Amino acid sequence: MLNTTLIILITLILISQNILLLNEETLILICFVTFIWLFYKKSSQNIKDDLNYQSLAIKGSIENSFENLISSLEMELKTQRDLTNLARNFIQLKQHFVNLNSITSLKLPIFSLNNYQDIYRKKLTFTQKLENQTSKLIALLLIKKLKKILYLKKFYIQSFQLSNSTCIQKISLREYFNFV
Repeated sequence: MLNTTLIILITLILISQNILLLNEETLILICFVTFIWLFYKKSSQNIKDDLNYQSLAIKGSIENSFENLISSLEMELKTQRDLTNLARNFIQLKQHFVNLNSITSLKLPIFSLNNYQDIYRKKLTFTQKLENQTSKLIALLLIKKLKKILYLKKFYIQSFQLSNSTCIQKISLREYFNFV
């Protein structure tokens, strides 16, 4: 306030001594300077606060975009690492596949041979069982036929009473008991 009073006093002294001439341009200049000075005095804090708010908003926006850029770069780096790992995994998968194919191709003839041996062994076992059952069946059929023949011989011997066939009957009976 003291500065304002001092400026007004100095101005009045200069005007009274005709050092400072008051004409229209000078009055307009004084009014304009006064207006600017009052405007600055009254609104400087508001402008300063607004500029601070805008600078904080710009700073927050820049920090946010910087954080987004960092996270985007980190995601890109992670993706690059994953792609590198994926390529390495495909190379390892290729190597495993080649190893599997080589081992399979080496062991396939042995496997096929073993498989065929198992199949033929099963077929031979089945054939052997079938032959055993067939031989038993044939033996049983032969026994039945022989039994029928013996019954017929017995019937003929008893019905016709031949003396020399009695001896044959006893021999046949002994053979039958030995066989059974």
